[in-house]
Amino acid sequence: MNKNTVKSGLTRKRRTRGRHNWLWMAFAVLVRFASGRPLDGRRHSNCTFWAAGNRRLGRPAYLFTWRWWALAAGWQRAGLRLTAVAVVVLAVAGVVGS
Repeated sequence: MNKNTVKSGLTRKRRTRGRHNWLWMAFAVLVRFASGRPLDGRRHSNCTFWAAGNRRLGRPAYLFTWRWWALAAGWQRAGLRLTAVAVVVLAVAGVVGS
């Protein structure tokens, strides 16, 4: 192998690297939404499903605001998300707000 040659494992499937199966990605976002996980797939704090977090992960904390949502437990986020979906569905059906 030449000194300037890139290993084949690093360039494999280069054309399809940015393309993902949209159905799989939609399913993954739906599961994250229903389970109270961050929708982008990254961990932003040290919280779990049952326990609230007490610190941010990644970039320094002083660069971000310490919102409640970032440190909330997964069950709290899931509860609020699913309640909002239920209210919207019931409002569209005409049960709420009429």
